[in-house]
Amino acid sequence: MFNRFTLRALRVLFYARSEVSQLGSSAVEPEHILLGVLDEGNGLGSRILARTGDALDDFRSDIVRRLTGREKVPESDEIPFSASCERALQYAAEEADRLLHNYVGTEHLLLGLLREERSVAAEVLAARGLRIEAVREAIVELLSRGEQPEPPGPPPTPANTYQWPRIPFVPSRTVHILHSGMRSPQEPVINYTGTVFSAYGFTLEDIIVRAWEGSRWHVDITPGLRDDARFDFLMVLPQQETRATCLGLLQSAIERHFAVHVKRERRMRDVYRLTNTNPLGQMLRRYPDPEPGTGFSSVAFSVFMGRSKDAPMFPLGGFAVHSVPFTFLVNWFEEILGGQMIDETGLPGIYGFELKERVNTPEALIQLLRDEAGLVITRERREIPTLIVRQRKRNMKANESY
Repeated sequence: MFNRFTLRALRVLFYARSEVSQLGSSAVEPEHILLGVLDEGNGLGSRILARTGDALDDFRSDIVRRLTGREKVPESDEIPFSASCERALQYAAEEADRLLHNYVGTEHLLLGLLREERSVAAEVLAARGLRIEAVREAIVELLSRGEQPEPPGPPPTPANTYQWPRIPFVPSRTVHILHSGMRSPQEPVINYTGTVFSAYGFTLEDIIVRAWEGSRWHVDITPGLRDDARFDFLMVLPQQETRATCLGLLQSAIERHFAVHVKRERRMRDVYRLTNTNPLGQMLRRYPDPEPGTGFSSVAFSVFMGRSKDAPMFPLGGFAVHSVPFTFLVNWFEEILGGQMIDETGLPGIYGFELKERVNTPEALIQLLRDEAGLVITRERREIPTLIVRQRKRNMKANESY
C-alpha cells in the first residue's frame, strides 16, 4: 500500500511516529496521523485544514488536550500502527481510488481519518465542521484550480528500478555513525553522521523517509534540522539497538534504496576529556547535585571540523548530561573562547561555537583551553563505525538505472 504514498504522505507517517515518541503512546493512532499532517504543513491536507479558519496550532492544541490524562508508556523501537490507524490508512487508499487518483496524498489521509469516525482525529475534524463530502469537493476544486498533485513517493523496490537524477557521477562519500544513547553520565554518546547523499540530488527528508520505509527502523530527525540549511546531518536514533544492528540496518536501507556499494570499516577519532581536577571542575562543584550521583564528574567532547556560515565550527558535546547549569557553561565558554554560541544546531547534546579566527584547528582549540582556562585535557583514540558509500565501477549517466 505504501508504494502509492506521495513523499509528503510518507513524511506524515514519519512525523506521526515522532509524535508517538513525544506523547508516550504505544502505537500510531489516527490522531498521530493528523498531527503528522499538521507537521508536514505543505500538502493539500494542511491547506484544507486551513480553510476552516482555525490556526493549525489550534488543531494541535485540541488533539493534545484530548490526549491529556492517557497513561504514557516507555519508548520502544517497535512502533506499530493500531487497528484504528490501519483502517484509516486503508480508507485513504480507497478514497484515492474513488477520486481516480493513482497516488495517496495528504488529502486522502484526511478523508481516511474522517471515515474512521470513532477516533480522536475524526472528533477534532468534525468539531470544526469538516465533513467527508465537503473535503472530497475541496480536493477536486483545488486540483481543478491548478494545484499540483503531490510528488510521488520513493521508487518501488528493488532499488535498481529507480531512474537516477541527471548527474554525471557520484563521488565517494563517508558516513560516520555514533551509536545513540546514554550508558552513564560519564560516557555521553553523540548522535552524528556526516553529509553523505547530497550528490544524489535528494533532500534530507527524502533520505529519512526512504530509510525508514525500507528498514522499518526508527529513524528520526530533530525539528531544528528541517529548516536549517547550514546543517546536512542525518540523525539515526536506534534507541536500544546494538551498534552492530544499527549499522546493519542502515547499510541495508542505503543499498536497497540507493543502489550503491556500501563498505563497513572502523576508523579512529580523537576524543578529548576535561577532568574535574581543574578550575572548571572546581567552579562547577559550587552547584549542588539535583539528585545523588548525577553531578559533574567530567565533560567529554568530540571535535568535529565543520562550517557554519564562513567561520570554523566545533560541535562540543556532552555538557547537558552532567546536571550542570547550561547557561553557566555557555557563558563560560563564550568568555574563554571569545566566540558566539550556536544553539540552533538541532543536534541533541551537541552545541556549536563560532570561534576566533586563530582557532581554526582542533589542536588550536585544545591549546587555547589549556593556556587561557588552565584546563587539564586528556586525549583518547576511539573507534568509530564507518560506512563508506561509493559509486559503482562505472559512472552513473543520465537516467541510467541499476
